[in-house]
Amino acid sequence: MPGARGSILALAGAVVLFGVAAAAPSVPPNTILPISVAWLLLLLGLAGWLLARARARLGRPAAAALGLAVVVVPALVVGTGWRGRLGTYLPCRRDWARLPSYLLRSSPTESIVFEVGAVRVKVCYGSPRARGRKMLGGTPVPFGRLWRTGANEPTTLRASGPIGIAGIRVDSGSAALYSVPGPETWEVVLTGSTDQWGHESQYTERVRSQELGRAVVPVRNDLPHHVETLMFDAEPRDGDAVDLVLRWERTEVRLAVRAP
Repeated sequence: MPGARGSILALAGAVVLFGVAAAAPSVPPNTILPISVAWLLLLLGLAGWLLARARARLGRPAAAALGLAVVVVPALVVGTGWRGRLGTYLPCRRDWARLPSYLLRSSPTESIVFEVGAVRVKVCYGSPRARGRKMLGGTPVPFGRLWRTGANEPTTLRASGPIGIAGIRVDSGSAALYSVPGPETWEVVLTGSTDQWGHESQYTERVRSQELGRAVVPVRNDLPHHVETLMFDAEPRDGDAVDLVLRWERTEVRLAVRAP
């Protein structure tokens, strides 16, 4: 009976963990830290209970090996900036060197996958919400200043082969996408450096020295409906090209993606 009660409590704890993580984007940002601390404590408690059960059934060495495999392997997979075709199938990178990566996120990581000719492309980005604020052209994302084009880690592109984005060649198949928003045009900035934290203050000379190019693209500011959450989409274009489309609030920006 005590064992069954413990299993029920563990299951309830797991349900709470998944539920809170799923609801994180909807809670006020100033509550993320205390909620994250409580979430981490519950996670550690559940992990400790599972480890104790494994130790009782498998013995200490096997339980320790299992625990390391369950924790370390996924952390390494998620913490690596994968490239090439394999990278388009694996999860988006989470920067474990930064404290925010251990907290719940009000701007969750999203991704889209599409194909340009024979090249498979994956775009990873943090997806912030407007929450009643004016974002583009407002205090959070002012016009004329460099922006990570998302949240948390920089928006990154992984491709199985060389591609062109807004006329900028990405021969390595990997790049970080920054931008300088404006009222009529946006300047698109691509850099081969993808391992830095996304905050604009981390766009150092090292990152700048790896720039692949810049391009100016038109912007549409009259979408018929307000888009609350930043999103990227891929839409077919003439020939084998695809438009990588950013939409947020009433703004839409299109970047032509082509395979050379």
